[in-house]
Amino acid sequence: MFDIAFSELVVIGVVALIVIGPDKLPKVARTAGHLFGRAQRYVNDIRSEMDNELRLEELKKLQDEILENTQSAPKYQVGQVIRHGQIIRDDLIANNAQILNDIDVNEDLTTRTVHPTTMTEGDYIPTPLRAQALNQAQINKTMSNQQTASNQG
Repeated sequence: MFDIAFSELVVIGVVALIVIGPDKLPKVARTAGHLFGRAQRYVNDIRSEMDNELRLEELKKLQDEILENTQSAPKYQVGQVIRHGQIIRDDLIANNAQILNDIDVNEDLTTRTVHPTTMTEGDYIPTPLRAQALNQAQINKTMSNQQTASNQG
């Protein structure tokens, strides 16, 4: 805060000792310390009040900006929100039969086993069943090759 060197403090202390005297010097030093503490608290209080005022001003600007944005946005009333919910519900109810039908069709497709030799263009083979069918076809082919070789031999 103040640019006072140690040597300057010693000079001030010696002058105070000579002028005030050794008897009153501790009391004067204590009083000066209290006054210096009060001055610091006063400065800190003013600084915090200034910060609070600045924050309050920023909050007011933010509040004005929010109010401006909300006033320019479309306003929805409770009836509009309820009506929107009813439209969505009616849509789900109307499409419920189609959704259930799609689920049934997909379940039928996943339970049906399809052999690779009898597949048609629209057949769907889930990955585990696809691997199983191909492996089974390879096993059948290997077994038929072994039977053919044993019949020839």
